Amino acid sequence: MAGNIIAFFLEMLIAYIFFSQIGERKYNSWICCLIGTVVFEIGALGDIVFSNTIWLNILLTFIINILFAYFCFKINIKKIIFYSILLVIFSFALELITVFIISTVTKSEINAYVDNLALFVIDCSISKSLYFLTCLILSNFIKKEKSSIKIPFALYIYPAVIVSALVLFWNICVDYDLSNMHQILLSIISVAMFFSAAILFIVYQDNVAKENQYLIIEQEIEKSNIDKKFYDILEQQNKQLMIYAHDTKNHLNAIKALNNNEQIDEYLTKMTDELKAHSSTCHSGNHTLDVIINKYVTECEMKNIGFDFDIRLSNLKIADDYDLVTILGNVLDNAVESAYNAQNKNISLRTNKVNTYDSIIVTNSCDTPPQSVNGELKTTKKDKKSHGLGIQSVMKILKKYKGDLDWEYSSEEKQFTTTIILK
Repeated sequence: MAGNIIAFFLEMLIAYIFFSQIGERKYNSWICCLIGTVVFEIGALGDIVFSNTIWLNILLTFIINILFAYFCFKINIKKIIFYSILLVIFSFALELITVFIISTVTKSEINAYVDNLALFVIDCSISKSLYFLTCLILSNFIKKEKSSIKIPFALYIYPAVIVSALVLFWNICVDYDLSNMHQILLSIISVAMFFSAAILFIVYQDNVAKENQYLIIEQEIEKSNIDKKFYDILEQQNKQLMIYAHDTKNHLNAIKALNNNEQIDEYLTKMTDELKAHSSTCHSGNHTLDVIINKYVTECEMKNIGFDFDIRLSNLKIADDYDLVTILGNVLDNAVESAYNAQNKNISLRTNKVNTYDSIIVTNSCDTPPQSVNGELKTTKKDKKSHGLGIQSVMKILKKYKGDLDWEYSSEEKQFTTTIILK
């Protein structure tokens, strides 16, 4: 009974590492392993109840692999079934191969492990280590939809060394008259060696994933820095254009005063009105906010998106220029992308001030309802790793201002609203 529980637990660790290599986890490592442990140990109990019937054991292993992958990983169900079939084939084939090879090398009976718990545990550790190594090699040939985690070749040596050591343990147990205590110690060490290999790869996966996340966040920060420099350049250009527009209006008014032709007067009036329209888009008293809004007004005009704003109640001076660029840049980028793909292309930006709190409200057209998990927005783009971090950057900055971000979607109006609070 103990042997079955250990064997199924080892298979769970291998399945976790394999599916983590080829797909994206739905939960963190500990939750996935907890769910996997429950599923696989139920399989172990089923195997015990039905007296280790081979065909039933194969069926149980197939089903629990499917359930584990379905509940814990974002993988297409057809792929889950296919990969589960492969795992079952590899698992049972390697168990048989291990028994035959070990019995040949150590010149022991094929069924020597049946009545000896220590030999059973060592045999199980050997077969699962080979199974583990096979799954690692297989996962390298399966491409993820996202960029896969590359495993250095040196890490493959570790399970191979463990297999060699376990074969030696088996040989010692068969050739030497060891006490029960020594056999139990060797079996415990065998399981511990397998665990060390599995944990090594799990930790390695998590560390690489975190490093990739940090790299993407650094890229987001660099993008914000570039945006800030770009806005500084735009602000300088806007100042020069406003001076030019102001001088030009004065010259046109002077020409108009000297002119007596009604047609020329009408023409000059149109030119003056046109200059006013282009030189007074936004004057909030916050140069960075003005440049940001002017930039998105221009972008929306180019994309035929209606953009209106009302910032009379707050010019968001509460936020640093860099933080304001990050917050509005990410939120408005998402709004522009969503509105551009919608039938009714509209974006609205409003600011408000209540006591010590400033708020930003962005409403945009959105034909497709957003995806979320526990209230947290999820990107719908294929490259999930490199997208969806803009909102994370915003949330990080909001902590600095003791602020918050909330969102809601109206399926009737097909509008998405983002509300940001700053203190």
